[in-house]
Amino acid sequence: MKTIVLETPTTFKLTDTPFPGEPGPGQALVRVRRVGICGTDLHAFEGKQPFFNYPRILGHELGCEVLAVGPTEGRPPVAVGDNVSIQPYMSCGRCSP
Repeated sequence: MKTIVLETPTTFKLTDTPFPGEPGPGQALVRVRRVGICGTDLHAFEGKQPFFNYPRILGHELGCEVLAVGPTEGRPPVAVGDNVSIQPYMSCGRCSP
């Protein structure tokens, strides 16, 4: 799949990223359909976010479509084809965000 990476401040690069595979229990695989650009992204692009590391994938305001869901037990309450938004700052605490 294609990913736009901010390699260094002001420098984007289009890269090929491995497909993440099928979702496990409590997971869903989504396709990003829309991304909002906010002040945080602009500051990162300009190199004005002192706590950010590079390379970095920007965009944390997402509108997505559910492509697949993990096994029934512990699965998120979504179905294939659902439109969802993402809250990337919340984590289950059991996996790497």
